[in-house]
Amino acid sequence: MAKIEEKVEQLLAKHPSLTRPEATKIITAKNTRKRDKRSEKNNRINEKIKLHESKAR
Repeated sequence: MAKIEEKVEQLLAKHPSLTRPEATKIITAKNTRKRDKRSEKNNRINEKIKLHESKAR
């Protein structure tokens, strides 16, 4: 949780008009998008590996 708090502080320093809950929401949404994108990429890679393994047999 400390890392999120650091990023919230950085965002608040950069944009002083934001409130803490707004900044936390922005950081949380960004982290969710990054996690989903990473998951989709891993799924595509795993599908390619399975396809390659099935063709090799």
